[in-house]
Amino acid sequence: MKPQINGQQKRFFGITVVFLMGMVLLWCAGCAKGDGVPRNLEADYGRSVTSNKLEMMVTPPNVVDTRPAVGMTPTAAANAQQKYDQSFTPAKEPETRLIIRQSQ
Repeated sequence: MKPQINGQQKRFFGITVVFLMGMVLLWCAGCAKGDGVPRNLEADYGRSVTSNKLEMMVTPPNVVDTRPAVGMTPTAAANAQQKYDQSFTPAKEPETRLIIRQSQ
């Protein structure tokens, strides 16, 4: 004797089958373009890397700005760190009191 599937289970099963079939078709469509011909991004990638390497040889990154990085003063840094640390401390919870009265 076969178990019967009610309407809600049948609908869920149908939606699941359609979703899985769509995923399989999407996967197959993604694989269908693999003909070995490089696309625009793939064809230009080697040229971009070579161009960037040549540009770094002409003007190295550490020659562009010879000044050292300037940071904050020690006092300003300590104040900023203290303010940052205080932003993560939890607020103090209000004190709750439980009052129990006896009925007469």
